[in-house]
Amino acid sequence: MQTSTDSPVMISVADAASPLENQLMPSEFYEAAISADESVTSNYWYLGVSYLLAGREEDAQAAWFVPLAEADETEASIYTDELLSVLEQEAKYQSQVPDLEIEWLIRQHIWMLKPEKIENILKLVVLANSLDQLTSKLLIEWQIEELLATVLAGSINDESLENVIVALVQKTHTDLSLKLIKACLILTGDLQPYIITQLIGSAFQLFHQRNVGLFSVKLAEICKSLSPDDLGISHVLSCLYSGIDFHQQAIDSAEQYYQFAPNQFEQLFGSYLIQRAYLTAGSWKGCRARLDRHRELIRNIIAESDHAPKVQRRTLIVSSYFSPYIEDNPHNNKPLQNQLASVYQNNLNPLLLKSEFEELSLEKKIGVLRIGYLASTLKVHSVGWLSRWLFHHHDRNSFQIFNYCINQNPKDAFNHQWFRDKVDISYYFNSPEEVAAQIKADEIDILIDLDSLTFDLSCQVMAYKSAPVQATWLGWDASGIPSIDYFIVDPYVLPDDAQDYYHEKLWRLPQTYLAVDGFEVGIPTLNRRDLGIPDDAVVYFSSQGGYKRHPDNIRCQMRIIKEVPNSYFLIKGKSDPTIIRDFFGKIAEEEGVSLDRLRFLDGVPDEYTHRANLAIADIVLDTFPYNGATTTLETLWMGIPMVTQVGEQFAARNSYTFMLNAGIEEGIAWSEQEYVDWGVKLGLDRELRDKIQGKLRSGRTTAPVWNAKQFTLDMEQAYREMWAKYQEQNEHEVIDEHSNN
Repeated sequence: MQTSTDSPVMISVADAASPLENQLMPSEFYEAAISADESVTSNYWYLGVSYLLAGREEDAQAAWFVPLAEADETEASIYTDELLSVLEQEAKYQSQVPDLEIEWLIRQHIWMLKPEKIENILKLVVLANSLDQLTSKLLIEWQIEELLATVLAGSINDESLENVIVALVQKTHTDLSLKLIKACLILTGDLQPYIITQLIGSAFQLFHQRNVGLFSVKLAEICKSLSPDDLGISHVLSCLYSGIDFHQQAIDSAEQYYQFAPNQFEQLFGSYLIQRAYLTAGSWKGCRARLDRHRELIRNIIAESDHAPKVQRRTLIVSSYFSPYIEDNPHNNKPLQNQLASVYQNNLNPLLLKSEFEELSLEKKIGVLRIGYLASTLKVHSVGWLSRWLFHHHDRNSFQIFNYCINQNPKDAFNHQWFRDKVDISYYFNSPEEVAAQIKADEIDILIDLDSLTFDLSCQVMAYKSAPVQATWLGWDASGIPSIDYFIVDPYVLPDDAQDYYHEKLWRLPQTYLAVDGFEVGIPTLNRRDLGIPDDAVVYFSSQGGYKRHPDNIRCQMRIIKEVPNSYFLIKGKSDPTIIRDFFGKIAEEEGVSLDRLRFLDGVPDEYTHRANLAIADIVLDTFPYNGATTTLETLWMGIPMVTQVGEQFAARNSYTFMLNAGIEEGIAWSEQEYVDWGVKLGLDRELRDKIQGKLRSGRTTAPVWNAKQFTLDMEQAYREMWAKYQEQNEHEVIDEHSNN
């Protein structure tokens, strides 16, 4: 029988010899055939398959054993090959039906008959993954590592090897699976570069979505060993090394990227990677020295952009990410970022926003605005903790809320509790093109970006302009991408003249650009006695990552410790322990502060414990030029006085707006000297600290920063006004167009 395209239709081997008009079951047919002539060995093979398909596994083995039991060595080998051929044919048929359980059963019998048949074992690996049965125990039992070592390159189909690699990456995150992945990769031919590219993407996703950091790093290292000149691998490795605190390896990978960068675009990104690696480690010596060269590269790219060929550089947008960590200079840095963002958007390949996902779309309610939120951080992350209250309080009768989660685990419990269960529909994507197409298909009115420069894929989605109104909120400073209309701020987090250097229209909410209803607090694990600190001592505290540990700010902190007798400084944050101790120690020594007054704290298992441990502090010292945000709010919620220095850029004014909106001005400094003065004053004046603590605690019920319900109303009103402006502008454009015609 053939189809209209003349390609054969596969049928089960158990049914192949049975006439259609014959009403006998396949097993009955072959039993009758054997009774008529016992010498036809193939009937025993088909009879066994018939039994196997009927769930009679022991009878199947017995049927196959009949000819084999009476055969000599030569005949047994021939008969086994015949049986294997029949079983392989049936397994292929079951794979196309598909019935994976039956195929799995048949291939297990093939393995028992010929355990060295590597092609069958590779298919068993893929089947085990599909059936959620793949384990290290099975891989050892199949002796796949030993068999792969005997295989010649090119003797196995590349796609089969790729399928095995995918299965191992998805299910087994062990050293054995890494060995097998490498062995399979070595055997691949023309597909190897493609598979390596996919593996690097998988390593990145596993790291962020499945928390298998060391496995992800080793997977990327395997790719690097086979493709040592691949810049993309150096990029991912540098980031992954930083993520598991292998800081020197992160720096080395970043330096390698920069060294082999073939053009200024790649050199700029390499420079960014170097800054990232050094600052994550808490080391400024390799970062500040490169700042001038980094800016020069940006200026060159901007100057040559009109003449250079348009090549998509997805990473270009994040290249100036670290400028606000290094200095508070938005008048110079923001215009550069805006121009770089324009080059980035102009170099993106245009996207045809096809409505291919329309069948997934939610029915549109008339007169209800559709708001989409784009983020990679709607999980246990600073943005997740802070944005959750907006989703909690949203008016679901007046707004349809859509979440577009990119590079996130759809099974994440925090995401389900605070986001997925609070909105009309949530999506989970890894591709920016798919996200943008879905936003278009959903007919989103206003798209809110919560990532900004923290994630290049989110920037790409925003650059595609898949919603008529687009805004940035919360996750970082504005990116400068031309397709983004607004940056949502408040009266304090940016100075009055900030619009002069922002591309986006600054949309100032009436009180605060962020409010939360509070934080859950756990049980503290820190106490003074364990840290060797007297009960009557003054304890200063700082909790930030290496990015924010600016040496000029640390010098101010050391001056405070020096001026306050019987004071100690607790330093907590993710960075290289050795580098950060040496870094603080050197500055402390230069400022005349004894090292025994510094305490370096290890990380804690969760945010609840971190917040509880804040209670050990008398005063929290903020960082500059990049303030805390989540850490500031947690400090204020715990009722602890703090000192912050206010600057010009968004990152240098977060603590300022939060403190004002929490009801206190004590501790707000406008210069380094005032920062030191406030730090000393709070350390020496216990009554002042008590007064501030009282104001913070009483403000929990009245202060704007703790009133997320009112904040949500302010955001929703902003959305209405944004949409009204868009409609008004559209009407004018239509009128103008008709007038011109």
